[in-house]
Amino acid sequence: MNILILDTATSIEIVAIRYEGTIADKSSTTQNSHSVTLFSSIDDACKELGITIHDINCIAVGIGPGSFTGIRIAVTTARMLAQILEVPLVGIHTQMLYACSIVTDNVDCIVAFDAKKSRVFAARYRIQQGKLPQVVIPPGDYPVRHLCEIDTSKHIIAIGDGALKYNNEMTALIKNITFLPGFLPQPEAMVAMIENLYTDNPQKYADYHQVVPFYSRKSDAEIMRELKNK
Repeated sequence: MNILILDTATSIEIVAIRYEGTIADKSSTTQNSHSVTLFSSIDDACKELGITIHDINCIAVGIGPGSFTGIRIAVTTARMLAQILEVPLVGIHTQMLYACSIVTDNVDCIVAFDAKKSRVFAARYRIQQGKLPQVVIPPGDYPVRHLCEIDTSKHIIAIGDGALKYNNEMTALIKNITFLPGFLPQPEAMVAMIENLYTDNPQKYADYHQVVPFYSRKSDAEIMRELKNK
């Protein structure tokens, strides 16, 4: 399969394409709005492979949780492309895209992005080589402590800017924890996971309308509007 993967739920912009076995990875940390850089990153990946977007026959997108604006950009773009190209669209939690790249066996992985207000957009997974990451705590909006109070003696790998921001709190709660600063998902791992998910159940991904953002909390604007209406 020729697969395009997109995610803009964090400051890291994930853009990776596999075409006939070759991968172009344009993922990077960006200080600009993803609306400014996303299409140029997709175009750069296509040019590197000598293809056009019409050569893609499957799209995957991170649905969050993470930045409200970032999630909307990737999901809207992916849905538009899936509709135009008439290809399947695989929606997947952003945290899973990161966890699938952990190569250490028999550990738990906490993927945490800063959600401000002393909270993180995060999930916890059990990593066993040869298997998809197993959900221990599902993706959501949590206080850091919630992710750290089970199996505290287990070796934990922590990634994401939220893990780094709250590393002191996590270290106090977990006996054996390793932080991986600057971690970027590996395109080979992401592509393999998406292909496996699609192959297992192609019909699940046939309708792009089924892929929607997963915000996990109300936006500040929604909260203010509700308070005003009260």
